Amino acid sequence: MKADENKGVAGKSRARSTLVRSRLIDVAERLFAEHGIDSVSFNQIARAANQRNSTVIQYHFGSKTGLLQAIAERRMQAVNERRLELLSRVDGSDRLADLERVAEAMVLPFAEHLSHEGGSYFVRFVAHLYSDPRMEMFELIKGKHDSGMHEAGRLAREIMAEMPGEAVRHRLAVVTTMIFFAFADREKLRAAGKHIGVARLHTAHFVNDLIAMIVGALNAPYGERKPTDKDVSSPSTNQASTLVTTGDSHKVTDSVD
Repeated sequence: MKADENKGVAGKSRARSTLVRSRLIDVAERLFAEHGIDSVSFNQIARAANQRNSTVIQYHFGSKTGLLQAIAERRMQAVNERRLELLSRVDGSDRLADLERVAEAMVLPFAEHLSHEGGSYFVRFVAHLYSDPRMEMFELIKGKHDSGMHEAGRLAREIMAEMPGEAVRHRLAVVTTMIFFAFADREKLRAAGKHIGVARLHTAHFVNDLIAMIVGALNAPYGERKPTDKDVSSPSTNQASTLVTTGDSHKVTDSVD
């Protein structure tokens, strides 16, 4: 009898712990999406999750990196499975058709995820994570839910075999950045009730256009662009060259700010 009671208490305790952990992930994902990774403290997350002590985060995740990993892993499993499903349609019969299937496999899992609860926060969270030079987005899911990205890269290199592998990897990196930030900027604008910029189009049109742009970027002719006389004599080009050679990079930062 006593043993049964102890099992019941232990079961309830585990259930409460699981609920708290899930709540912390939900809240952290939202706060990171809205304010950025560095702008959110453990205390803010704990309070928003109705927890009195921020040590609850260390208990469940160990560190901020552990928390970021938990957020990424929870969502990326479904994204990865869907990506692999879409990539299975690449059959080598037509270059443009195969590039379109690769592009769809990169875009659609995120687009479809927006219909899930918290999906909008997730794509904005990913953009913050991806833009942080101290973080490696794909390191957080390495060996777990990254097989779809590896397969997309492998197929892209096969389809674009005439291009150096490093150039293919560069293009994939560029379009991956475009995907993350296009979705994140769109969701940020939509959350603010603004239908401008990347939030101007209906979702289906936005997704289709994004896929078309990716196909165009991947299929673009490869070759180094030769500088023209206009490039060499351009004041902006000369100024940029001066900044690079003198190391006066703070001017660039100041202008951006």
